[in-house]
Formats: sequence, C-alpha cells, structure tokens
Amino acid sequence: MIGAIAILLTAFWFYKTAEKYSLPALQWVFGGVIVYYAGFLCWMYLVLRPMLGGRFKEHSFLLGMTMDITAVLAGVALAALFRNKVMTKRGQKPFESSF
Repeated sequence: MIGAIAILLTAFWFYKTAEKYSLPALQWVFGGVIVYYAGFLCWMYLVLRPMLGGRFKEHSFLLGMTMDITAVLAGVALAALFRNKVMTKRGQKPFESSF
C-alpha cells in the first residue's frame, strides 16, 4: 500500500515537472516509474537480501514494514536524483524564471 501511494505521487510529480519544462509528459512519467522501481528493487535485492540473509524471507511484521519503507525511500530518492540530474536539464526553463 505504501509503495502504491509512493508510485502514484512520483508519477504525478514527474507529470507536473514535464508540463513545467514543456517535455512529453507520458514518456517522462513512465521513465520516472521505471527509475523508481529500479531503486526499489536494487535496495531490496542487492542491499537488504544479502544483509538479512535468511531473515529476508521469514521476518516479523515490523521488519517487513521497515524493509518496505526503506525500499520505497530508496526508490523515491533515485527518482528524485534522476529528475534533478536528467529531466530538469532537458526541458526549457519556464518563462517566469528567466527574469
């Protein structure tokens, strides 16, 4: 549930940024979602799985929630980095900021 909310907010964030910079919105929304999932999956399977070992599959509720929240934060962080380093550099600056 937390991941679904995060992905919807990330997609909306990318949509509004694409509109602001006069970029094709749908392509950037899909790109943002892909980058989010890349960060999410890398955190889950390249960081948490080796770190937790057998507890990765058999864990308590609290550990499971912590794993999910940290993976969502990693996905959002990577999407934010992608947005700032790639997306905002490709678009045209909004009219208001050119004064």
